[in-house]
Amino acid sequence: SQTFLAIMAAPLLSREICMSVGVWEPKKSESLDEQALRELLVAFRDADAEDLTTTLDRTVQTEKVGLMKQEQSAFDAARELNNDELVDLIKFFTLAEMQLPGWEGGVQNPVIYLARILKDRDALDPQLRKWIKAHTDNRYLPHGSAL
Repeated sequence: SQTFLAIMAAPLLSREICMSVGVWEPKKSESLDEQALRELLVAFRDADAEDLTTTLDRTVQTEKVGLMKQEQSAFDAARELNNDELVDLIKFFTLAEMQLPGWEGGVQNPVIYLARILKDRDALDPQLRKWIKAHTDNRYLPHGSAL
């Protein structure tokens, strides 16, 4: 049986076997500026919140889906927005996760980051918390992971 293994392994040992494997690189954080966030707000405000799949601009649906998996730092520009704008973005990301295919955010849903900004301003209204909970099945919203 050792002879058999030696015969079978000989071709492998006598030549180099090279395999090309693509290198996976994680998508870098897509930083947003204040203008990009305001454009997202306009698109959301122009859509029907009850049916984002048919009323939200298709470009937004396809090109902005990556926002659901960004790091918190990608949303630093949101600190420049007023509270009403933050509330609308929170509502957008809450509804988008539930209505748009591929927009699942889980523990990285931007609602968590945006809610922290409101909390830091002492402006996270209990009614908004209730609204979020009523419109999502994401257990992490609005506060994120307990750990």
